[in-house]
Amino acid sequence: MSIEPSLNGVFGIEGTPDTIPFFDYLINRLNEYDLAYLHLSEPFTDVSDIEFLESNIAKHYRPIYNGNLMINNQFDRETGNKVIEEGHADLVAYGRLFISNPDLAHRFKLKAETADWNMETFYTQGREGYTDYPTLEKEKAKN
Repeated sequence: MSIEPSLNGVFGIEGTPDTIPFFDYLINRLNEYDLAYLHLSEPFTDVSDIEFLESNIAKHYRPIYNGNLMINNQFDRETGNKVIEEGHADLVAYGRLFISNPDLAHRFKLKAETADWNMETFYTQGREGYTDYPTLEKEKAKN
């Protein structure tokens, strides 16, 4: 079992004086459970000027949470490896990058270029945007 709280709320929410202390308390209490991992997201927008929101989720919560910590949002191969090497997370989730690169692990291993995603096809019905991205080998075969 795992859990994924939304620490920075939804877009446009600026938090309250209790926001960070509440999540500090919640995540500390999660240490009492044998979770497979805790999945947190870095902010989707710049929140560094918002007093009651945390702008560096992994760095802030790694000292609080003792179990496996997964982080996501806007990571590429280099930044994902860096957050793990610095000890701020144990795992990195690659949502958008994985959708547009069905062979993402292979591309990372080869240090190959990754394909861009098309946000207009996300969360729509049908296959476009989810099953039509080529693998690296198919891209090479086309060229």
